[in-house]
Amino acid sequence: MALIVQKYGGSSLADLGRIRQVARRIVATRKSRDKVVVVVSAMGSTTDKLTRLAYRITPNPQRRELDMLLTAGERQTMALLSLAIMEHGYDAVSFTGSQVGIITDRFHTDARIQEIRGDRLRNALRRNKIPIVAGFQGVSLDREITTLGRGGSDVTAVALAAVLHAQRCELNKDVEGVFTENPNEFKGVKLIPLLSFQELSELAGSGSEVIHPRACALAEKHRVPLIIKSPFSRKRGTMIESDGASRQSKRKKKLPHSIARGAAAGLEKAFVRAITHNHKLVRISLLGVPKKRRCLYQVVTRLAQARVPLVFFNHGTPQDGRFDLGFILAQEHREKGVQILTKTAKQVRAAGIDVNDNLCSVSVVGPGIGSDTEILSSTLETLHRIRVHLNAFSTSETRLTCYLDRKDLHTAVAVLLARFRLKR
Repeated sequence: MALIVQKYGGSSLADLGRIRQVARRIVATRKSRDKVVVVVSAMGSTTDKLTRLAYRITPNPQRRELDMLLTAGERQTMALLSLAIMEHGYDAVSFTGSQVGIITDRFHTDARIQEIRGDRLRNALRRNKIPIVAGFQGVSLDREITTLGRGGSDVTAVALAAVLHAQRCELNKDVEGVFTENPNEFKGVKLIPLLSFQELSELAGSGSEVIHPRACALAEKHRVPLIIKSPFSRKRGTMIESDGASRQSKRKKKLPHSIARGAAAGLEKAFVRAITHNHKLVRISLLGVPKKRRCLYQVVTRLAQARVPLVFFNHGTPQDGRFDLGFILAQEHREKGVQILTKTAKQVRAAGIDVNDNLCSVSVVGPGIGSDTEILSSTLETLHRIRVHLNAFSTSETRLTCYLDRKDLHTAVAVLLARFRLKR
């Protein structure tokens, strides 16, 4: 008898009809003699509606109260789903994050899980109940309700799977798996049956919204096998495994020709697995910063202390004893980033500050891409041919990211999908 963690997103639970459908799927899993723990998000756009209500009250809602408000969405879903399962004659019990002992730090609206105690969860499983856990939330050691940030239900599901040593974690989404680009924006893209954790991590970190980046990092760290799929489709979705496990899986079963060809090519040569994009970036530049010791350290440290993550950093060449510092951030951190860097600009005696809100990124992801000069030159040549100007680019072992003007985003993605044959 295996233990499976199933997570259902808000679109899967958007109304009572879908909640009943999900209840039937959970009961079917239980009938197959597998034990199941379920993690749920708020119904449909409930979180967005609650957020809008808070901002209608005040333009700057206090974060503690925002957490108290937003966690109500998941509590509503977990109770309704539990009732729906009981209608099928199975015993279900709903829990908030705090009730199952998800202990976080004290950062409201962006907390990190410190530990999961899970005593009530394990007790429910021993009594053959189906636990329904509210995703996205926990409690700090000083008993304050916290949330894990947008998309945090993925993090909850993977963390529970790791602690409970689940056989796998199923992330049920509004797409049928991981595609070579977002199927809701680009027609004809291909479903990817198998991915490594490293490739998924690059996709998640480069703008793909199919999984929360922190959930991916947790799954890789604790070797939790993932399946990303739709609860309303018969397709198997995308399986995420460690590289070693992936190679073993390939020996056991024959993959589709396109994937097998890519895997074989990976023995000698890099290839492009997928493309992803982030259309909400901002670049904040400190201009004419005097060259002196510890200047960069001061700036980066202050951003880190405010929990503002950097997407990309550029250090200009010194001229006449001054240089520019460019910081690319996610748009959601714009206000805090501008506030910190404006204050810092005065302290480091910068000549000025520049904010560019017209920025996005397009990333090409696949094994070995970062060190493959042919893929690099082919990508840049393809974009140059359609007159797309690059502000900057960066590479890692499995990713090439180009930063460009937002108006060129869809054109750039479309030509790269065609160039690397990532469409049906």
